[in-house]
Amino acid sequence: MRSVAAIRLFRPLLLSALSLTLGLGCTRAYIQNEGPYEFTAVEVVRDDCSLLSSPESLWDAELSISGEVLRMSYGLMDMQLVGSFLGGGAEDDDAFSLDGSVANASLTANGQQCFVDQVTVHLQGTTQCATEFDGVLRVRYEPRPQQSSGCACELWVRYQAVQNSSPCAKAP
Repeated sequence: MRSVAAIRLFRPLLLSALSLTLGLGCTRAYIQNEGPYEFTAVEVVRDDCSLLSSPESLWDAELSISGEVLRMSYGLMDMQLVGSFLGGGAEDDDAFSLDGSVANASLTANGQQCFVDQVTVHLQGTTQCATEFDGVLRVRYEPRPQQSSGCACELWVRYQAVQNSSPCAKAP
């Protein structure tokens, strides 16, 4: 009798553990390659402080993927971005979003030395093929209150990221 009571008591726990175990391997397969990517600005929407050395230059990155989670070592201030693939149906593009920040940074903006409380990066992307993704990138400098307004900057660009100089094959 005692074992029957124990089974009844622990049955919900066993079912919960079983459902969690079965769900661990249920992630979508994404075609995006891991590794280094060269970023190029396709369209500069806003660049308050002339952060780009040339209109098309952006910081390169190293992408790693673990299930639904993405990590990116981004070239701007050696920033680490973390994000995930966005939910959707199986027919949806492989869209993703990453965010990162660096606190208490010293940098140059509008030709002056700035000490900012935080530099934030938000990157949205969509996989085009295994070696290419594109999307929108936002960089924001949040200056300390005593800094001049010339240190408050935002950069918004549409970008293209390509791995090993191998963009997607274009349809004829």
